[in-house]
Amino acid sequence: MNNMIFSPIDKRQLIQEIAEEVASRIIPELQPPVQEDELIQIPEAMKLLGRSRTTINNWRREGFLKEQVINTRVYFKKSDILNAGHQKNGRKK
Repeated sequence: MNNMIFSPIDKRQLIQEIAEEVASRIIPELQPPVQEDELIQIPEAMKLLGRSRTTINNWRREGFLKEQVINTRVYFKKSDILNAGHQKNGRKK
């Protein structure tokens, strides 16, 4: 039985267009959703890292923790805090 395609374009081009369409629909679903990084304050960072306020402030001064100041309040990205715990301790606290 012959495979017959009634199309004004040739078979290879049709396959390519179908593959591109399928990929454009599947690939976004395979990627994790982009989430905004949660901002936390010093007390929450202290709890996550199991460290004192002095240690957190020392890490800020050293530039190890990147802070964001909003209306005189200091915030950190939660992902930065978790990464800092891995880097300073070699493990997550």
